[in-house]
Amino acid sequence: MAQGSGRTSGTRGYLLVAAAVGVANAAAYGLTALAARGLGPEQFGAFAALLAVVLVGNVAALAVQAVVARRRARHADLAPAVLAGLLVAVAAASVIAATTPALTRYLRLPDPVGPLAVAVAVAALAAAAVPVGLSQGAERFGLLAVLVVSQGLLRVAGGLVALAVQPTASSVLAGTAAGLALAALVAWLAVRPPGPSVPGSRPVLRDAAAAGGVLLGFVALTNVDVTLARHVLTPTESGWYAAGAIFTKVAFWLPQFVPLVAFPALSDPLRRRTVLRRALLAVAASGLALVVGSAVASDALVALVAGPAYAPMAPWLWGFTALGALFAVAQLLVYAQLAAGDHRTGAVVWVVLVALVLVVELTATGLAGVLVPALGAATVVTAWGVIREQARPAMAVPVS
Repeated sequence: MAQGSGRTSGTRGYLLVAAAVGVANAAAYGLTALAARGLGPEQFGAFAALLAVVLVGNVAALAVQAVVARRRARHADLAPAVLAGLLVAVAAASVIAATTPALTRYLRLPDPVGPLAVAVAVAALAAAAVPVGLSQGAERFGLLAVLVVSQGLLRVAGGLVALAVQPTASSVLAGTAAGLALAALVAWLAVRPPGPSVPGSRPVLRDAAAAGGVLLGFVALTNVDVTLARHVLTPTESGWYAAGAIFTKVAFWLPQFVPLVAFPALSDPLRRRTVLRRALLAVAASGLALVVGSAVASDALVALVAGPAYAPMAPWLWGFTALGALFAVAQLLVYAQLAAGDHRTGAVVWVVLVALVLVVELTATGLAGVLVPALGAATVVTAWGVIREQARPAMAVPVS
């Protein structure tokens, strides 16, 4: 990788990444909306299910990106991390490809094209995580913004072309996977990572596996409430809950750029405390503003976004927004732990996840029966992150 200055830091760099994340997310939402209309309910259900598999598989990419970015921020040897990232990409794709027959039957798909496209998409995401992590760790935020936008737009462009040619779930996933593969190639050409190296790759693989365990638990925790609602509530109530979850996701994803740009500084013991304090203030302020807004204009927002059929959910809108805001703070703290090479948070996340499932399955009888335990789970993970950070000055930051 060319490691000249090329650094875009400060407010300008943050704004570039924030805009890039916003464009990528807006494009993804646009593809989902067009797919819902172009595919029809049956095919769109299959498309959504396959996207959920991609979401889980993307944990491999998130883990690789975190490990590579931390090593780059600490000026550690990058060649073993490059090899580890490529191995993770192959492994993740191989696991999904091996389960293709089972996924095809379980999702009642007419052919294995969709699951195979998921395998390609996951491999492309993990491969792209190497150059993305390098630009993130080097704090080259201008380049990082370009990579984020190109990945988001090429992913959507591939899906839209496939939707126009053949409006099926498998076709759209195949187009999406092709776009992601092209984006990975563009990222490698733009960043030019160093050649992979076998010596030293085993510890990096262990680090990526540990980070993946933490992130997998967190991804599951932030998405399980909608699934639980579908299982324990009436069909109508689960629909209300799903509508509320739209606001949860908005509050969760809106400040997503903050941990992305803060991660390199969080890997530096000298800058960590100051940057984390500012990042927490930014994420918390965003969440508070959204919670207040949803509480004041709940009826109007529900009518605008979901329609009058979802009006019974309006009194709980502030709670759904607060859930997303809490998870956004928790996400920042989870990445702060990963930046320090601390994986203990993973055990806490998994325990909280199991506890949430048990409480909801055994006690839930209405919207509050799912939402309140989910809020409790988010609060526990956030509190744990704060406690770990309070203990951080007495802890050595490991160098990997």
